[in-house]
Amino acid sequence: MDTERPPHVRLLGHLACAAAAAFAAVAALYLVLLAKLVVADAPVRMCGIDSCPRGTGTLALLAPLCAAAAWLLWRMPRKRGRGRAPVHVRVIAACVALAALVPGWLGFERMRGPQLDLSGWQAPVHPAAAPVGVWAPAPGRLVRARTDGLVSYNGEGRKGWRLPAPERTPLCALSRTIPSGIGLLAYGESVGTCGSQVVAVDLAEGRVRWTRDTGRALVAAAGPSAVVADRDTVTGLDLRGGQELWRVPVPADCTVKAVDGSEQRALYVEQCGDAARITAVDARTGTRAWQTALPTASRLREVRVLSAVPPVLRVTETAERGIDAVLLLDDTGRVRGSVPATGPDGDLLSEPSPVLTGDLLVTPVKQGEGNGVSAYSLTDGRRLWHAGVGDEEVRGLAPTGPGEVGVVTSDHWWTYLTHRGLRDGLRRAEPTVLRDLPLGERFAFYPGPPGSYVFVNLDRKGLLPPVFDVDPVFGW
Repeated sequence: MDTERPPHVRLLGHLACAAAAAFAAVAALYLVLLAKLVVADAPVRMCGIDSCPRGTGTLALLAPLCAAAAWLLWRMPRKRGRGRAPVHVRVIAACVALAALVPGWLGFERMRGPQLDLSGWQAPVHPAAAPVGVWAPAPGRLVRARTDGLVSYNGEGRKGWRLPAPERTPLCALSRTIPSGIGLLAYGESVGTCGSQVVAVDLAEGRVRWTRDTGRALVAAAGPSAVVADRDTVTGLDLRGGQELWRVPVPADCTVKAVDGSEQRALYVEQCGDAARITAVDARTGTRAWQTALPTASRLREVRVLSAVPPVLRVTETAERGIDAVLLLDDTGRVRGSVPATGPDGDLLSEPSPVLTGDLLVTPVKQGEGNGVSAYSLTDGRRLWHAGVGDEEVRGLAPTGPGEVGVVTSDHWWTYLTHRGLRDGLRRAEPTVLRDLPLGERFAFYPGPPGSYVFVNLDRKGLLPPVFDVDPVFGW
């Protein structure tokens, strides 16, 4: 009889029974989770060598180990001739089994790693229109621009005000910056023509502050001024009222190719024959601060102002062996460094757009057969770090917190969000899996509430949700 056995033997038997129940419960949990990962979560509902959800291999190992441990512990009292466990022992074993599910689940969450999933989204807007860009006037607030107008979204992803484009006049360009919460946009009368009308919009209310008819103008915001560059002049208008503040003539043989501005300066790049130059003027008076010839010898194929403070340009010449680089200037217009678009450190990719934060330029690169992200100093152009991502494609970059940048990458099956330190490029935590998100080819993303993010689709087809939120996954 069991009552005739020594107390310590009976105690060991009861403990073995409880431990067996705990291991059996965890084994059952892991088998269910394993089936869920393989059948439900795996791409195209099947799991291959490189397409299994993260944690599948560990679960496949631990589930049979837990089952084997449960069987051995269950057999231990029976080998000693012990009969059926008393009722109170079975009750305790059942309670232990239920309690064991908690650490078992926490272990699964650690194996699976962090994940984000959809928490809310806007239905695609029909008829579809091509996105132009997005503004983020305040945390949690977004203004998305399409060719047919502007739509604002609040912190919960709900639509706010709308500002439709005039009939048969598509919206075609936005100012890069929005000082004082006022954005500049340009409309075009026909395909390939942009800037026939410039409009200033109060982004808090969606109210048009002023409108100005132009020829074919480029627009930018610079402190208190709206900078409008057309064929003959660069004009500074009062950002709030639209009154003319200053005017700078453009020489007859020159064409303005890009404009931008900061709180203090307005910048514009001119093409004059085969030469190019950048000019900085006071944003309030139009007085020239400096003018610098760019190191080009042929006409510009492309020029983009990536930053106004400090001035950073992406310049590409039309000549086969012409310059193709990111140029870095100081506050006096002196070229102090450059980052070649093609070189031993890799090739700079134009998409997704680079991130400029502090004194760093963080950009996607192609290095040999692999992709990655590199950071360059804005003071001298030196590469400070490189983080390779192998065969994954870099799809998005954005500042996501103090001293870090978020990198969205995709492989054949999965999409990840990785946080890297700005100073060293090291991974801050395990990459977060982005579950089945309706991402277009182009998108922007912004931090939301802690651990959450807002994605804005800028896909040219305009058929995907324009805005959606993602939150950490709790549960399945």
